[in-house]
Amino acid sequence: MAIYARLDRNTVEALASQFGIEGVTAFSNMEGGLENTSYRVETKSEKYVLTLCDQKTFAQASNLVNLLVHLTEHDVCTSRVVVPPGDSNVVLYDEKPVMLKHYIEGNFTANLSGNILFQLGEEIAQLHKVPAPSYLPQSFPYGRNYFSDVTDSNLDHTYIEWLSEKNSYLEKHIPANLPLALIHGDVFFDNVIVREDQLIAIIDFEEACHYYRCFDLGMLIVGACSDREGVSFDKAARFISGYQKETTLQPIEQETLKIFAVYAAVATSFWRFRQYHLIRPNPQMYEKHVEMQRLADIISVCPNSRFMELFAP
Repeated sequence: MAIYARLDRNTVEALASQFGIEGVTAFSNMEGGLENTSYRVETKSEKYVLTLCDQKTFAQASNLVNLLVHLTEHDVCTSRVVVPPGDSNVVLYDEKPVMLKHYIEGNFTANLSGNILFQLGEEIAQLHKVPAPSYLPQSFPYGRNYFSDVTDSNLDHTYIEWLSEKNSYLEKHIPANLPLALIHGDVFFDNVIVREDQLIAIIDFEEACHYYRCFDLGMLIVGACSDREGVSFDKAARFISGYQKETTLQPIEQETLKIFAVYAAVATSFWRFRQYHLIRPNPQMYEKHVEMQRLADIISVCPNSRFMELFAP
């Protein structure tokens, strides 16, 4: 992880104090994250995560805090924020917004068990019932609306033609007027905290928006139910079973689940390509998009009947 801001003990203590937290006993930089700098902060009685939002405006960070509070009020298992006393829900350090969250004990695993996936399905279904606040974006932050950042660029790369073809495929196959919901948008396994065989929390609602709820299902299948051969339908079946226990997808959503799995893989490949070829060029990461590009191609030729079988009684 790139550390955008290195904080000393005095600075950490001063920032924690602005949130009403005193008596810091230890702190350390945390791994993970591409656009934030996070520190684990400990007192005698509690652990927290102090996050400097290196790429967010004050308004964006404030909206994220409001969203996490909103989700907690609706019993969604996610990060609980500490709101500082005063009029603002974030503080500033070096002109960057700073958030404080309670630390969540648990682990990440790329191989989520069937029980965890079932619980994850239940939790995502509950999330989709939560009213979407008006400040949420109305499009996915790296969805089709943004593909032109790459397709209209001056880069000479075979990926651009591939992305254009996949965008046309999606435009042709995504129906109008599909149900919308408050979605997470990035439910990969490393945004899921577990402990033994229990789902503890879904974290990192950075990409949350008011968008097709089926997109969340497609992204979770790509991010938590895929393997080297493509989609693990055994895992996807457990996730869908959990989801359907709490709510039922409309027939048109069931019929387009494959399309949204393709969409999720394409969107993730797009984010990686744009990030490492255009926004922050990094030759060591130039091929990072290929994994998701390959997965999108595998899913594209998979019979739709395999996805429809996920809904069989």
